[in-house]
Amino acid sequence: MIDYHIHPNYSSDAEGSIDEFCEVALEREFREICFTTHLDTDTVRNDAYVIVRGKRVDVRSGSWLEDYENSVRIAGDQYRGQGLEVRLGVEVDYYPGVLDHLPERFHDTEFDLVMGSTHLVDHLAISVKEESHEFFSRNNMEQMGNIYFSLLMDCVESGLFDILGHLDLYRRYGEEFYGGKIRSLWKAHVSDLARGMKRFNVGFEVNTSSLRKGMDEPMPESSLVAALRKEGIETVTVGSDAHRPRDVGKGIEIALKIIRECGFDSPSSFDKRRASPFVVQESS
Repeated sequence: MIDYHIHPNYSSDAEGSIDEFCEVALEREFREICFTTHLDTDTVRNDAYVIVRGKRVDVRSGSWLEDYENSVRIAGDQYRGQGLEVRLGVEVDYYPGVLDHLPERFHDTEFDLVMGSTHLVDHLAISVKEESHEFFSRNNMEQMGNIYFSLLMDCVESGLFDILGHLDLYRRYGEEFYGGKIRSLWKAHVSDLARGMKRFNVGFEVNTSSLRKGMDEPMPESSLVAALRKEGIETVTVGSDAHRPRDVGKGIEIALKIIRECGFDSPSSFDKRRASPFVVQESS
């Protein structure tokens, strides 16, 4: 089993050390995990920091990345002998101008995976109910979709990312605001998005955190996963988006079932930002 979206306590909204997450992954017989600490740099907001050994550190400084990289690599050496591969990743919150605000050591860090996620629109987090409704109230559904997918295309075309995280995140609170018709919002945009993803060699993840929040499908939902596969996208990962050790691997079997049914042979794993098929061992 594989889980490619895990937040240790470097992320300000997460609990649990790298070792604690690794121990749970071992207990649950996972063979590979990837840590994807938040990298939020929008200084208009108040969350542009990480936690390093109990202290708040400006996310744009280089010091925390060195500590993070070393900690994950030490865990990798420690747990590899026990059958767990530990990868170094990061989840960058994309917004216009983010490339100018990356940490000093970002391009010197030997990541295995760089994930691009679009949480922010006009500095509002659509992953937060109150902020999402503030944004939605300014736009009808079509306008919202045009803004969101335009931002997602900019994220792809930045050339910075290997995969897109939870690419229909707008669905989390958009469905209760706009109604069920939001579930077909992607149809007007998927062909353009897929063309950009193929041009810049960007895959996507199937994120299962929505299942823990009462939603009936992961993000993206299965119909969008199938559409991306039909459009020729070949790289997909699966991730729990765990912010606590107890959530490692939650919903991953559902995500794996969806990608198989949608035509993917296997999820991808990443080593130094190069994707390769991860062979899932069937449960006996």
